[in-house]
Amino acid sequence: MKEINIFSFGDSKLPRTWSNVPYLLSKTLEEKGYKINRLDINPNRYLQYIYNRFIYPITKLRRKDNVYLYERTYINYLLTYLRIYIFNKRYSNADLNITTNFSFYNRFSEKPNILLCDWDLNIGIRDFLSRDPYPMELKAIQRQKNVIEKSDLVISLFPKAAQKMRKTYENQHIYHLGTNVINSLYEGQLNEEEIIAKKKQSFEFLFVGSKNYIQGAKLLVEAASLLTAVYPDIRVNIVGISEDDFPLKYNFVKLYGYLDKNDRSDRAVYYDLMLKARIFINPTKTWGGYSSTIEAMYFYNPIIISPYGEFTEEFGDEISFGKYCHDFSVEYLVGCIRDIVDSDSYLTMCSNAHSVVENYTWDNYVDKILEKLYSNTSHQ
Repeated sequence: MKEINIFSFGDSKLPRTWSNVPYLLSKTLEEKGYKINRLDINPNRYLQYIYNRFIYPITKLRRKDNVYLYERTYINYLLTYLRIYIFNKRYSNADLNITTNFSFYNRFSEKPNILLCDWDLNIGIRDFLSRDPYPMELKAIQRQKNVIEKSDLVISLFPKAAQKMRKTYENQHIYHLGTNVINSLYEGQLNEEEIIAKKKQSFEFLFVGSKNYIQGAKLLVEAASLLTAVYPDIRVNIVGISEDDFPLKYNFVKLYGYLDKNDRSDRAVYYDLMLKARIFINPTKTWGGYSSTIEAMYFYNPIIISPYGEFTEEFGDEISFGKYCHDFSVEYLVGCIRDIVDSDSYLTMCSNAHSVVENYTWDNYVDKILEKLYSNTSHQ
């Protein structure tokens, strides 16, 4: 195997595309000697704008929480497969196809197809929106089902999602690889002793998340406001949310908005915040930003997050590198923060946070993908 087609929603040359996953997947495979064809199958932006701006709001009049956006529509399905057909003609020598979503595959190629994503649409609606899919969504779910059933290898980044999908589909080549992967672009060397020593002196708390996590950010800020009397040097750094969505009312809070890891200046700021934080905190219910959490752990940050299923499935109901936020009240979060800041075991928490994810590298993860592919094909 020498040449690989990688299909992604967005340009995989850019780290900002889907939490850095297509970028780091492509980069790691290139470093291992493969020729990579980076193929962007993002929806047509003009049609997407027209549909999401004018048609989607009409569908919300009947089903206000429906997720039938343009990318779920049949017209996008047809147009995307037309692009995949053209790409397949252009890059017909590829030995393998990898798609970083569960909605499309290279149906025009006889070579193996791998899907890599988090969970399917069915799980997204039932587990995260806590409802049954609407009729229009069921059509998108059926299209996704056809893709998953016909793929040679389906990899979910999360163990519970993989378990549920294996029960849902006839295709039993659906796996979680026993580990996840850290989407880090940090190029420096990590000196554990120096990093933890700086953290011990810091009163900076780090939150990373988009405006979808805004309730967790607000909870953190209110808890920090009560802690200023105990820790006068406290500072809350919030990455991913801007003042347009989060008006400032405390001078100890700094909003950084979105930091683009492709930009050297933004990347330097992002990792400086990671390295000097005392605690990483995202107390959002249901889902606490898994990717940013394990990246923070890699940089020796104890964490405070909600005990959502995918995280506890991987790291347990009790953790030695932080606290689970079981009660989403300001007072409870204050207690969690004080327990970590004042703990005699703080240094151990930092070290434990890093050690449990230190092997979550893209180099190891790509090896596991290829090993699983070879194992599957050798038994067929």
